[in-house]
Amino acid sequence: MNPIQFEKDDDTNYHMDLIAGLANMRAGNYSIPEVDKLKAKFIAGRIIPAIATSTAMATGLVCLELYKVLSDDHKIEDYRNTFANLALPLFSIAEPVPPKAIKHQDMNWTVWDRWIVRDNPTLKELLLWLKSKGLSASIISYGSCLLYNSMLPSHKDRLGRKMVDLVWEVVKAESPPYRRHFDIVVSCEDDEDNDVDIPQISVYFR
Repeated sequence: MNPIQFEKDDDTNYHMDLIAGLANMRAGNYSIPEVDKLKAKFIAGRIIPAIATSTAMATGLVCLELYKVLSDDHKIEDYRNTFANLALPLFSIAEPVPPKAIKHQDMNWTVWDRWIVRDNPTLKELLLWLKSKGLSASIISYGSCLLYNSMLPSHKDRLGRKMVDLVWEVVKAESPPYRRHFDIVVSCEDDEDNDVDIPQISVYFR
């Protein structure tokens, strides 16, 4: 492998063609306005100093940790969190703290876990699924939209609705054909009315 010197003003090396193409692909994914190659060249000229300093440093530090992940034989103590400020300059490196483990009955989980529900359940079936784990759902939300609140009598009418239909009705949007699941946040209490933080729930409907 040989490094290639980036040159934005040489149209024969296709560097800007590649950057403009990749940037517009990303823009399409995140609903960011796309730009032509000339505009991309103008922006690239302004961010080269950032690429050569803090961005390069952050990327290098991340890659060092990725090597450890890919080698698959490292303990948590081998990884490092780094705080750096090039203006001071200050580098502070420490071992990462493992995520808090939450225990409930015979289960335990962390914020990195995800619960998966398949076969497009109804709201009532989802509530019963949580009840089987000793959890009572009080609030269910999708993004900023409230799907269910146990304190609202009007929400009792939603119990028989399929979750996917309920989500898109409340959001007032249609399900894209490529979407197979959606993520919901559920506020739960145990049998003694203590709040229990549970992972996000992915509901698969296709």
